[in-house]
Order: sequence, then structure tokens, then C-alpha cells
Amino acid sequence: MNAIVSRKQLLEEKICELETTLSALKAQLKREFENEQHAAIDKLEEYLDELDNKHTSLQDFWRILRDEIVSLFSGNSSPAKED
Repeated sequence: MNAIVSRKQLLEEKICELETTLSALKAQLKREFENEQHAAIDKLEEYLDELDNKHTSLQDFWRILRDEIVSLFSGNSSPAKED
């Protein structure tokens, strides 16, 4: 009977160790997931900044193109410059 109690106690200790290890692994996985999310957010911010820069460049291009076309059809030899 003593051997059964000892074996039962040993199994309970192993279960406790495994539960502790599992909790630690779950916490580590959660940290990894959060780090990935932060990295993804940082990349998204960089992408949006780049997109904003391209949008501004495109707006400038269209403004210059419009001014050139207006100048071409109005007969002016040099387009009006905007700063």
C-alpha cells in the first residue's frame, strides 16, 4: 500500500511540474505573439509613411503636369511657378 501511495505522490509531483512548465510555455508563447504584433504594427507604420510620401509626390506631379498643360494651351512660354 505504501508503494501505491508513493507512486501516486510521484505522479502528482510530475503533473505539478508539467503544469508549471506548460504555464511557462504559454506565457512565452503569449510574449512571442505580442512581439510579432508589435513588429507588424511597426512595419505597417513604415508602409503608411512611405505611402503618404508617394501620395505627396504624386500630388506634386499632377500639379506640375496641370500647370504645364495650362501653360501650353494658354500660350505662355514658361509655366507659373508655385512654391
